[in-house]
Amino acid sequence: MTDGDNTREATYAALTDGTRIRILLTLADQYDEAWSSGWPTFSELREQVGVEDPSRFSYHLTELQDTFVRKIDGRYQPRVAALEIVTAIRAGSYGKQTDNGENTIEEQETAYECPHCDRKLVAAYQNHQLYVGCPDHGAAVAYPTPPRAARSRTLEDVIDCSLRKHACDVRLLRDGVCPHCWGTANLSFPRESVPDSYLYDDMPYATAGCDACWLSYPIPVAHTILGHHAIETLYADHGLGPRDAQLGPNDLAQVSEVSIFEENSIAAQIVVDLDDEPLVFDLNKTCKILDHQRQ
Repeated sequence: MTDGDNTREATYAALTDGTRIRILLTLADQYDEAWSSGWPTFSELREQVGVEDPSRFSYHLTELQDTFVRKIDGRYQPRVAALEIVTAIRAGSYGKQTDNGENTIEEQETAYECPHCDRKLVAAYQNHQLYVGCPDHGAAVAYPTPPRAARSRTLEDVIDCSLRKHACDVRLLRDGVCPHCWGTANLSFPRESVPDSYLYDDMPYATAGCDACWLSYPIPVAHTILGHHAIETLYADHGLGPRDAQLGPNDLAQVSEVSIFEENSIAAQIVVDLDDEPLVFDLNKTCKILDHQRQ
């Protein structure tokens, strides 16, 4: 085990006690008002967390300091790491994936047809993942989505917010930023194969990947222009939105012609045809948009 592994292990060990988690939650809940009213002192924070023994509370607070909490002029503030931990907890990402139906939306038929057959695509949310696909031809959408996204939302709403987020993620990936860990990431092609369970297996795919974390998945080359202002404007002009660019008859993968070039500064060209004036994108091998124009 490396020194870095030991450091990370010690860091996460600090989060194994319920009192320490309550400290982080309490500080995060004050994030807005504390900037004007002031962060809590030791005694104020101890009372808010509900620990009677000062010595016990001091021990747990000390374990969190430097990495998750900082002390300034006798008052305690959450560090960014603490806020990210609280975000993951509140999003439900740390919740158990059970089979009791909690945080599950049963399979429902959507209004979208499979491009390979006459069957309607079905959608469901379970095990922290949104799925939209054809029972016979595989998945059109399969995104990690925390339970918070499904709380008090219909399945239609979950689909909508997930696809909007995915468009934002693709935009970050085009700029070389991982939307999850902030590491160096990219989009690249060609990709030789995709899982058999994918709906669109007869079109060119790229790969979204991060150098630092788990992020790696195939994405249709036509989808690598998601989130670009010209695409959003084009779709808006036709009364369409981010969801339409990823699902249904106006899916970019359905309304675009993709050409791949070898030994060329322009590695791919995507022609999006929603009307009589197609929108053309020129990409390099990392899916960076070199140029776009209306024909």
